[in-house]
Amino acid sequence: MVGYVARRLIMAIPVLFGVTLITFLLMHFTAGSYVPGLQLDPNLKPSDIARIRSNLGLDRPVLVQYLDWLGIGAILQQVGLGGLLGGGHNIDTGILEGNFGRSLIDGTPVLTAVLERLPNTIELTATAIVLGAAVSIPVGVVSALRRGGRLDQGLTAISVAGFAVPQFWLGLMLILLFSVTFHAWHLPWLPSSGATSPIGGGGLLDRLEHLVMPAVVLAFFYLSNWSRFVRSSMVETLSQDFVRTARSKGMTERRTVYVHALRNAIAPLVTLVGLELPGLVSGALIIEVVFGWPGIGLLAFQRALQFDFTTVMGITTFAAVLVVAGNLLADMLYAVVDPRVRYA
Repeated sequence: MVGYVARRLIMAIPVLFGVTLITFLLMHFTAGSYVPGLQLDPNLKPSDIARIRSNLGLDRPVLVQYLDWLGIGAILQQVGLGGLLGGGHNIDTGILEGNFGRSLIDGTPVLTAVLERLPNTIELTATAIVLGAAVSIPVGVVSALRRGGRLDQGLTAISVAGFAVPQFWLGLMLILLFSVTFHAWHLPWLPSSGATSPIGGGGLLDRLEHLVMPAVVLAFFYLSNWSRFVRSSMVETLSQDFVRTARSKGMTERRTVYVHALRNAIAPLVTLVGLELPGLVSGALIIEVVFGWPGIGLLAFQRALQFDFTTVMGITTFAAVLVVAGNLLADMLYAVVDPRVRYA
């Protein structure tokens, strides 16, 4: 297992470099040498703007900027080889040193902004994953046991709707119903945005009220995906020899299905759940924007519109690390759930 993990980590290095390079090039070709906020000061002269961009390193070749962002420029400067990049390192970044740089909007460290929003995103995504798994497993099992029946067809229709209905539309419909309509009818209503109420909020009940709708919308997507997966896996498992043997020996149907068959059927589901780790950033972005949930996804959306490329680069790198970690964690958990799996 140790050797397998080591090989996976080594293979992850070029993947992370590739993701950061592509994102850096996209941001460069989109924003170029644009610096947010400079146009707000009418007293700045073109020479002043040029000097600011020079201080930020935005007048240098794009490849040199990328190496500076990685922190290679600072490393070369420390060993006396800074001239290889055409000058000193002048950007306060260094991913290889754990420094994600500073925001071009407010000057705060990017890593600090990400870590401040991370608990909210974890709260939303973890709640949705738990809800999705808690509902999708019994739904998938029932569909497999009632395969071809009306109940199975109804559950299949709901699963298909989960893929067909856009998350933003479902979120808006829930806001319209449970926030706007219920409030107009003087019924108990749910807040439509934020994580807490601005006045007198912050308690457990208040956070739960804000969490319900975004978590349900995100869990509905997980339910649609995972329930069909559990159904297919369960149907295949119930036709295997060890299930027929258990039944022939007089084992009760409940024990055969829910102890022996289900354990083997849901083992591959661990892989899907582990792959949702990157959803801490990407999967919840739409939900966070619709419901104004103060997480990493909303931060990335806002800063992208403001051309704050240092923050966007930091969040993208953070997401890439989560993708690699999620894949590795899923494989390791799969080996734990199914003892037959061995990694050399």
